[in-house]
Amino acid sequence: MTSPLSFLRRLWQPRHPLFWLVVVLNLLSSIMTTLLMVLQPQGLLRGVLTALALLNTLAGWWLLARLWRGSAPLEKDEGA
Repeated sequence: MTSPLSFLRRLWQPRHPLFWLVVVLNLLSSIMTTLLMVLQPQGLLRGVLTALALLNTLAGWWLLARLWRGSAPLEKDEGA
């Protein structure tokens, strides 16, 4: 039986560069969303920031999926 938090070990990989790229992309998405909410830009700037925030979020999710698929579950979690 696997532990309830064993799936988090597959994502928490600070030695893997892909992990840090996912973290940076998620932080950038949060910053762009905050800018949209606080500054409330008009016209083209709003569209550009919205598109960048959405693309950034999608890229982060895609990289997170790659990180998840690239790490196999640990054998010791299977027998615990």
